[in-house]
Amino acid sequence: MAERLPFHLLVDIFFYARDGNETPEFDHGGKLVRWDSMESSAPYTTVCKAWTDAAVFSLHRSIAVLGGPSADLFMRTHRAQPGRAACTRALVVGLHYEDERECETERALLESLKVVAVIEACPLIQHLQIRPLHPALRVRILAAIRALPLISLVYLPRYDSPVSPPNREMSLRELVDPKLEGLEVELWGDPSPIVSALPSFPPLTLRHLRVFSPGADALIFSLVAAASPTLETLDMYVETVFKDPRVAAAALMPAARTLRRLKYLTCPSLADLAASYDASQPQVFDYILPHFIHLEYLFISATEVSPHLFRLLPPMLRELEIRSYNHIPAFHYNDMLIGDLVDPAIEYRLEELVLHDEAWSQPQVDSLGAATAARGITFRHTAD
Repeated sequence: MAERLPFHLLVDIFFYARDGNETPEFDHGGKLVRWDSMESSAPYTTVCKAWTDAAVFSLHRSIAVLGGPSADLFMRTHRAQPGRAACTRALVVGLHYEDERECETERALLESLKVVAVIEACPLIQHLQIRPLHPALRVRILAAIRALPLISLVYLPRYDSPVSPPNREMSLRELVDPKLEGLEVELWGDPSPIVSALPSFPPLTLRHLRVFSPGADALIFSLVAAASPTLETLDMYVETVFKDPRVAAAALMPAARTLRRLKYLTCPSLADLAASYDASQPQVFDYILPHFIHLEYLFISATEVSPHLFRLLPPMLRELEIRSYNHIPAFHYNDMLIGDLVDPAIEYRLEELVLHDEAWSQPQVDSLGAATAARGITFRHTAD
């Protein structure tokens, strides 16, 4: 009977039998855009002839090509059986893990040339992760990306490699296709002041966006503004201070009706904070927080909120996490915070509050804990 199972049913079986299927972890991708490997389908190719085509199809559906030898093997198979590359829908490419710290060497260039050829050989890729490659191939990589019918792209993730070639600001406009639904990117740029008029992007359809940006902040806020009308998940890290927080608020405001999960962290230098940050004035989220009507999770740096936070919480917010990176933020202990927490006239659905801040004394932490407990909110504090 097993030999008579139809092709599509065998593919489904191999997919659900893949390694790691019993856990929520994924093999490839980033933190928002993730998928599983199908390497566990390899043994099924040798079970019987009736299984071979379905197993080969499944095996090539999601692959990782890391390093020159792996790329050589893939291209040798591609030349012998060109149709297999068209089966691939999810692809991870990069150097060997141990070579990523030295990705600008001559050896890395030779390996990167082989790896980029793999991208170019797979015309139907929908999910692509590009780990660090030699920076000399940036233009060719961008051209290869633009030729694909991508749904999601993970490009140079910082959390995968402590050293990676810089992805300059000029690349981002070429990198972001209007058809992309998921994007994770590390963008490096030269620090520049944020002006009131941000550069523009064409309309986008991104649903999930994660961006790490030390320096190229103006372009990132422009990207967020263009993607905002469709965003459901936004995870961003920048290192900027807004003399006028309404500029950042305006970039985020179009996402207020769609966002469900938001992580917004900023860690400016102490010099920038001292020169530009005014804790006595309304901060970014003071202007826009109540408008996020579907937001369920918020992780935010303490410089972006004020003691008014608990009277501004969105109606659907369940989880709130606040992290302080320095001693300057406006979100320090304040009687107003406690008063708003215990005020029954202020309604919200918060279930969990996590505060990372070493500036709060233990009596202040205890006071906040008692107030949250009275509202049925789980509270945790760490001094990291």
